[in-house]
Amino acid sequence: MFSPIILAGRYTTQLNLDNNKINEDVLARKSMKLDDTPGNTFQEDSFLPETGECAKLIMEVDRVIQEKINPYFNTYNQWAHILEPNEQTMIHTHDGPSAPSHLSWVYYSKTDDKCGNIVWQTTVHNKMVTMEETPKEGMLIIFPNWMPHFTKKNNSNNTRISISGNAKPDEKDYEAVGREPKNLFDIIGITQ
Repeated sequence: MFSPIILAGRYTTQLNLDNNKINEDVLARKSMKLDDTPGNTFQEDSFLPETGECAKLIMEVDRVIQEKINPYFNTYNQWAHILEPNEQTMIHTHDGPSAPSHLSWVYYSKTDDKCGNIVWQTTVHNKMVTMEETPKEGMLIIFPNWMPHFTKKNNSNNTRISISGNAKPDEKDYEAVGREPKNLFDIIGITQ
């Protein structure tokens, strides 16, 4: 019998939202950083407004996650990321002791040709495994929070704006889905 040793996947879809309004709201809060500590990986990320089209985005992301992946999952944090020309993000994950078996997601509200692909990268038996996606306006990508990823340099002449977040079951729902949420990885390529 043949079966994979390691396999990870992503779920990608297009959302129909008012991206101009999302971008306007994000840029209005550009100076509201999550953490301005020098060297902190979040210093370029800003708080996301919780009203208007941004709130609609979070509701739509949760709807997709609940319909396509797991009905108990909800977004528990989110932020905006403004990537200016010649900027990029370093490799990172969204996992940690408080975030096992969660989902991460990214939504692109403003893109341009060569604005910086998202790249997932890991090592299996000393072999680098890399996969990348070209961002498109309106694209939502959902992936395992533990998967290392980064964005390539924005080689366009325009700002790229994305909204990212993480989703998990509410504490009250852990009993319903089990400590390790049942069927979490079926849709994204990892068998149980």
